[in-house]
Amino acid sequence: MSQREPRSETDHLIETLFGPESLLSQTIPFYESRAVQVHMARQVADIVLSEGALMVEAATGTGKTLAYLLPLLALGQKVIVATATKALQDQIIGKDLPMVRRVMRTPFTFASLKGRGNYLCLLRFRSFSLGGGVQPKEKIWLERVKGWVGETCTGDRDELTQMPERLSFWYEISAGGDHCVGRQCEEYDACFLNRARNQAKKVDLVVVNHHLFFADLAVKEGGFGEILPRHEVVVFDEAHRIPDVVTTFFGWEISNYKIRELIQDSRREYEEIGADDPLLYDTLPGLEEAAHRLRAAFPVEDCRDGLLAADVEGEPGRAMVAVEEALYHYRQVLEPHRIRSVTLSALFRRAEELLEISGRIRSLGDVSRVHWFETRGRGVFLHASPLETGPTLRALLYPTLKSVIFTSATLVTGSGKKGFAFFEEQLGLAGEKVVKEQLPPPFNYSRQALLFVPNDLPEPNHPAYPAAVAQEINNLLQLSRGRALCLFTSLRMMESVRAALQQQLPYTLLVQGDQTKGALLERFKADISSVLLGVASFWEGVDIPGESLSMVVVDRLPFASPGDPLVAARGQWIASQKLNPFNVMSVPRAIISLKQGLGRLLRRGSDRGVMVVLDGRIVSKWYGKRFFSGLPPIPLTHDRQAVRQFFSEDPPPDGRDQKRVDEPTEESKNGY
Repeated sequence: MSQREPRSETDHLIETLFGPESLLSQTIPFYESRAVQVHMARQVADIVLSEGALMVEAATGTGKTLAYLLPLLALGQKVIVATATKALQDQIIGKDLPMVRRVMRTPFTFASLKGRGNYLCLLRFRSFSLGGGVQPKEKIWLERVKGWVGETCTGDRDELTQMPERLSFWYEISAGGDHCVGRQCEEYDACFLNRARNQAKKVDLVVVNHHLFFADLAVKEGGFGEILPRHEVVVFDEAHRIPDVVTTFFGWEISNYKIRELIQDSRREYEEIGADDPLLYDTLPGLEEAAHRLRAAFPVEDCRDGLLAADVEGEPGRAMVAVEEALYHYRQVLEPHRIRSVTLSALFRRAEELLEISGRIRSLGDVSRVHWFETRGRGVFLHASPLETGPTLRALLYPTLKSVIFTSATLVTGSGKKGFAFFEEQLGLAGEKVVKEQLPPPFNYSRQALLFVPNDLPEPNHPAYPAAVAQEINNLLQLSRGRALCLFTSLRMMESVRAALQQQLPYTLLVQGDQTKGALLERFKADISSVLLGVASFWEGVDIPGESLSMVVVDRLPFASPGDPLVAARGQWIASQKLNPFNVMSVPRAIISLKQGLGRLLRRGSDRGVMVVLDGRIVSKWYGKRFFSGLPPIPLTHDRQAVRQFFSEDPPPDGRDQKRVDEPTEESKNGY
C-alpha cells in the first residue's frame, strides 16, 4: 500500500452522501445526520484516496456499514467486504446493500460468496443418495434435502433453517475443497458454487466471510487458482476475529477423520467406476488400521495439548509413521489408475497432501509454529499453527492491496491510541503508518443500561460455583421476566445451567445446538419472554433489538485456558521477548471477548437492559480496572435490588406497552 495525499473532493463527497440535503436525506424518511457516522465515512474516503490503512472501533448504532459502503461505492472502487459471521454477511446483502442501491444515483452490482462447505455438491449428493449411507435417525432430513434440491437456486445450506445445526451427512454432500474436481466435473455447469463464483466476478462489490477470504489467500500462497475476484480495497468488518482465522488457514492439519473420509470416498468411487484391480481395495484396510492406531495413540478423553519430541519418539510418532506408510502404499497403487476418473485423480492429490502434512508435523522442524494435538470424541487432530499472524499478513495481504479498512465494535483494549496496540501487533502493523479512530458510543449508557456484578458468588474455580451460577441466573430471570441471552465460556457450564433451569423456568428455554443459529434467533426474537443459552458464536453476531433481549448474562471473564497449547506456546514466545504474557496477550483478548458478549444488549437507541457478569474478579483483581477501561461508561451495582428496580421501570411484555421488535427506531429510520 502506497501513500499519497487525499484528494480535495472528500468533503464534497461526504456532504453529498451524508449531509442535511444529501442522498440519504432524500431517500430515508426522518433521516438525521450523525456526527460519528459522517466522521467515519470521511476517514474511509480519505484512506482510499491516500491508499493506506485504517482501523476504526465503532460501536453498534454508529451506522458503520453505511459509513464504509457509501463512500467506497461512490468512489467506484472494486471492493471486497469480509465479515466474521454469516449473520452480518446476510444482513449486508439482504438489508444494507439494497438500501444503499436506493440511495445511490449511479448503479452498482453486488453478490455474496460463502465458503465451499456451505454449498451443496450435486455430484456428491447424487452418489450419496444412491449409496444409502445415512444414519436411520437422519433419513427424514435426507428426504427433506432431496425436496429442497429440486427447489433451491443457490444450494446454500443456510436455506435449510428448520434442520438441526449438525447434520452428520452434510459433509458427504457439500462442495468441500478436498473433493472438488473442478472443470472436469460432469455437473460443472449446474454447480451451485461455480454459479456463485461466476456471479461474483461480474459485480462491483462482493461480500464474503473471513474464512473464505483467507482460504483464498492461502490458495494463492500455494500457487493454485484464486477463489475471489480481483480487488484493490478490502473492508474487514468484525475485524477482531482476523488473527484466529489466519491461524487456522495458515496452519497444517491432519486427522484420523480426514483419513477415513479418504477411505470412504475411495470405496464409493471404486464401486461407481467398477474398479477391477483388487489391489485398490486391498489398500483400504491398511489405511483404516492406521487411522485407528493414530486415534488410539492419544488420550481417550477430550483434550488439547502440545505435541512434543517425546510424543513423536513414542507411540504417537510411530502411529504417524504408520499413517504415512499406508498413505504411501495407497498412492503407489492408485497412481496408474488416476486417469480413469477425475475423482480418482483428486483422491491421489488428497493422499499426497496428507502424506506431506503428516511428515511436516511429525518432524517438529518449523520453530515458527506450535505443534499440538486435539482429541474430540473419536477424532484426533494434529496441528502445526503459526506463532505469529503478523508476518503472514505483511507478506501475503498488504502488498496486494491499495487500501485496507479494519472495523469492529471491539478493537481497543485500553485508552487512547495505545489501546490499538494489541490489535496492531497481531495484524503485523505495529510501527506502520495507520490511521486509528475510536468513535464515541452512540448510546446513553447511564440511562439505558446497568452493569450488575454480584459480590457474594464463589470464584469460578470453586466447586460450588456451577450450582451458584445456575441459581443466580434463575433468580435474575425472574426479575427480567425471561428476555435474556445467557453466554457461557464452556459447553459444560451451559448444559449444567440448562439442566437446572428446564425443570423450573416458566419461560421458553432455547439452547444452542438444538436448531441452527438463525432459527434459534428467530424464535428468541418472536417469543418475547424466552431465554437463550449459548456459547462461542453466540457471543457475536446476535442482533436482537427490543424487549426480547433485555438482559445479557456472562458466566465468567473469558480468559483463554492457560493449558491450551496455542496459548501456552504463544505465552512462552512472548516471555522470550522479555514481556509478560498475561498482560500482553491474555487480558487484552479477554477484554475484547467480554466487550463482544456484553455488546449484544444495546442494539438500538430505544433499547435498555442489564448486563450481568457472574465473576467477581472483575472488581476484586488488579486487572479488573483494565476491563472497565475497555467497557462503555455504564453504571455498576452489586445490589440485586437495583436490578429489580431497573426492571420495575421497564414496561411489562404484555403486548400493549412494550416496544415491538419490528417498530422503526430512529436508527432503523436512518438505515442502521
